[in-house]
Amino acid sequence: MRARSVSLARRLLCGAGRAALVAYDLEPLVEARALCHGMSATGDLVVACLADDAVPTTTWADGALRVRLDIVKEAPESAVRITACAVHLLGTLEWLSEEDVHDYLADADLDPRLTELATMVGGRLGIVRSDRVLLHDSAGVTPLPFGEVAGLHPAGGARWGCRSFPDAEQEWNARDLVGGLSKNQLTGLLTAAAAGWEAGVKLSSRAEVTCSHTEGRVFCVDIDRTGLTLMAVTLGRASVHFLAFEEPADALDELADRLGQLVAVGSVQPTE
Repeated sequence: MRARSVSLARRLLCGAGRAALVAYDLEPLVEARALCHGMSATGDLVVACLADDAVPTTTWADGALRVRLDIVKEAPESAVRITACAVHLLGTLEWLSEEDVHDYLADADLDPRLTELATMVGGRLGIVRSDRVLLHDSAGVTPLPFGEVAGLHPAGGARWGCRSFPDAEQEWNARDLVGGLSKNQLTGLLTAAAAGWEAGVKLSSRAEVTCSHTEGRVFCVDIDRTGLTLMAVTLGRASVHFLAFEEPADALDELADRLGQLVAVGSVQPTE
């Protein structure tokens, strides 16, 4: 579960989800939402946006600002909207000067979308610094040291650069692998998890107002290098289980292999 939490938080900091930023010392208190975000090769949390006079945070030019950053990620489902997880952090934001941006980008190895936005007319590039990240998901609230999420050595420096798996572009390919499993196979995984299979962990179960197009269905809440998270909706109740892989996956072919192993092992688990 710790590996899952770190993986989730890292993917969000590396660019997944929608980010919103607010500087709570500025008036008016307006969130900056039209942001790109990601991690640099050296473990910096970076945001880019266009300066907007209506959003004071984006036009600030007088040193570090105290900020709150929220990143919310939805499940990779097209039929319904499920909030899969979110990270929240308090820290400081410092916008780079136009002269410093070009020097920084030379070694940052950022997502091209971040670079493009930061170098447009009116574009800004900032670094958010924090000591702790709060992950919110079906398992509850998990506090994590920023250095652990960013993959930093205690002595400094990034261990993995800005890589995470699956990244924002790979997520739907990963979801397609889950789509290749039948409803019976997905239900079988949940049944085995509910019966005590050690690979399965119940994250939550709560009453929900359901409708005809969700009742009796199984949804993919998330899939990453550590495992598969599924939600079953039945009889007005939504239950979320995490199915852990035996070994982590760091490529799509490995992910397909781990899913196959889950289904094969889950199908022979006792159901009572």
